[in-house]
Amino acid sequence: MVLEKLVSVREAVKNPLSVFFLGAVVSLTSLFVSYFVFPQSVGIFTSFMVTLSVAPFMYNLSKFAEARGEEVLKSRGEANILARHRDIIAVFVSFFTGMAVTFTFCYLFLPDHLGEKFFKDQLTTIQQIRGRAASPDTFQTIVVNNIGVLVLAFVFSFLYGTGAIFILAWNASVLGTVIGMTAKSIGGFKALPLAVLVYFPHGSLEMLAYFIGAIAGGIASAAVTRRKTELLPVVLKDSFRLLVVAIALLLVAGFIETVSIGYG
Repeated sequence: MVLEKLVSVREAVKNPLSVFFLGAVVSLTSLFVSYFVFPQSVGIFTSFMVTLSVAPFMYNLSKFAEARGEEVLKSRGEANILARHRDIIAVFVSFFTGMAVTFTFCYLFLPDHLGEKFFKDQLTTIQQIRGRAASPDTFQTIVVNNIGVLVLAFVFSFLYGTGAIFILAWNASVLGTVIGMTAKSIGGFKALPLAVLVYFPHGSLEMLAYFIGAIAGGIASAAVTRRKTELLPVVLKDSFRLLVVAIALLLVAGFIETVSIGYG
């Protein structure tokens, strides 16, 4: 596809900033195409369009991640697990940030009536999340919900290769919407840094956990489908360790979010 061919995997790994712009272009294009093609549910269809647009790129990225991990293991033995996959994590972070920033500015600068139409699905989800967060068992509710998202990211990535992109695109749109909505409510564009700070401490950890979960599913899927590698057990062990790291991040994020709600 044209959008996916804007950046190659090797270029993305060498220059993650290029993936930021890929995420921005893909999300902006998908948002407006979705509005005209499927106006009844722009938010969900946008995530689907993003997934469709970058599916080949993300599939190749998963194969690259698994091959790079094997290469590092063969040349240097047991390296730090996050160090083995830091380049791929940087690509995911950059792509997600490009999407989130784009959705934030779209919500912030669109007229209110258009913003509500473009982001109706996201606004509904935000209301539901806030309702659950107000329950007595806030920490448990937040962590269980986030681990559920993590499991989906892993399973979608493992079974469908690029399926986790749908989860990440949806979360980028929700995060962008809530940041844009917060900024609008407290002063508009000049309040954007404050709005980002409200959600960055726990939101960044949650998203990092989802990236790691998607990478874990992707490298496990690539390793299983290749089957001929003698490092298959090590790669699967890597995948499991990445999941453990992701769950630990979600526990910390849940604690931070619970504390912030308590002081909010």
